[in-house]
Amino acid sequence: MINRRATITAITGLGVAGLASGCLSAGSTNNSNSDGSAATGPGKKTVSVMYGLGPDTEPGFKADVKKWAAANGITVDFIKAAAWDTEIRTKVQGGNPPDVGLFPQPGLMCDLAKQGKLVAFDAATVATNKETLVPGIVDAGTCADGKVYGLPNEVSVKSVLWTDAPAFKAAGYTAPKTLDELLTLTEKIKADGKAPWCIAAESGAATGWPITDWLEDLVLRFAGPENYDKWVKGELKFNSPEIKPAWEYFEKIAFGKDNVRGGTKSIVATNFQTGGNAMFAQPPGCYLFKQATFVANKGGFPDSVIAKLDTTTGPLPFPAKTEGDNPVLIGGDIAAAFNNDPNTLKLRNFIASKENGVEQAKNGAFSPHKTADVSLLPNKTLQTIASDVLYKATAARFDGSDLMPAKVGAGTFWTEPVKWISGQQDLNTTLTNIDDSFPKTGS
Repeated sequence: MINRRATITAITGLGVAGLASGCLSAGSTNNSNSDGSAATGPGKKTVSVMYGLGPDTEPGFKADVKKWAAANGITVDFIKAAAWDTEIRTKVQGGNPPDVGLFPQPGLMCDLAKQGKLVAFDAATVATNKETLVPGIVDAGTCADGKVYGLPNEVSVKSVLWTDAPAFKAAGYTAPKTLDELLTLTEKIKADGKAPWCIAAESGAATGWPITDWLEDLVLRFAGPENYDKWVKGELKFNSPEIKPAWEYFEKIAFGKDNVRGGTKSIVATNFQTGGNAMFAQPPGCYLFKQATFVANKGGFPDSVIAKLDTTTGPLPFPAKTEGDNPVLIGGDIAAAFNNDPNTLKLRNFIASKENGVEQAKNGAFSPHKTADVSLLPNKTLQTIASDVLYKATAARFDGSDLMPAKVGAGTFWTEPVKWISGQQDLNTTLTNIDDSFPKTGS
């Protein structure tokens, strides 16, 4: 998970745009039973699964699948993609897709489903999973035809504020429960002569994507889940009265004088993985950092912090607009089948089931199922995020930029905010430019 965005980077705009334009017509897979029913016969003895999982998730995933495969008399061929979008495109174009694919981007998955490349889940399997999945997660794998083509293997939680727990407590600060309280806390920290925030958006050729996580979380809160869905589909404009307040709130945080360590323009020059590490300096360089849970893995927070995560950090739920409301923003890898071979569908269904994920949890990955045993997670910090943020969510929504057309989600939604934050253009220009880039219906 920690390296997912790095594998997307600049190739996404080319690779996924090609998918969306229908260039995958060659080598069509025979998916005549697209209602989710399996083909007749005993099924393949070897089933392939392709994924782009990072080093924090891959070992547990392989262990879980191998245990299931051994019990079912199946051999699994694991294919790791260094650049998921490019490699899956090449395989599908060549008529040689894997049996099962783990998609980090539901939008790409639905592009392929529209072209008849994927097999939908059957209604009974969807109903069974829906009983235990966090509300809203099934929607992420549901495509325009109303069928569910993908369900998640694991998820990361993005609606988290990180603190240095001892420093935060010593300064007398308390967790904000609402967005208004978060603004009040920001002002209090600043009044104490300290920098409230570390905000980081540098990611090489993908610089800007971390800001999308901020804005998606805020859209969920200001506009609500239903309007969030309309927004990612292009039915609500970025500059609409429903969506713009999220940007205006972020502007208060990121553009406020002395709110951000290094100033507003430093945001796009500060690395997204290590940008919060200044919290742990003496004295702290900032007191708040918003980032997904991957930052608590190696390559994110300093090793010395990760080694004592439960005492060094104090993660807080990203506040609601109104106390009691609890939407959560997630990312993850969604399992989909490229054919209706019985064993292909069995493997896909296991990956999406509540029975999967035991070994992954031990390595710090969150199951999307509320029935998961949180005690399997390796520390109290992750256990608390699972129980208090993810599993108490009133509605979960998948990363919006991953759901949008690639030209926007991995294009202007990354690049236009960078220009805004850098002082090259104002907010209205930023929003209008993104809206103008959104593909028109039917195009």
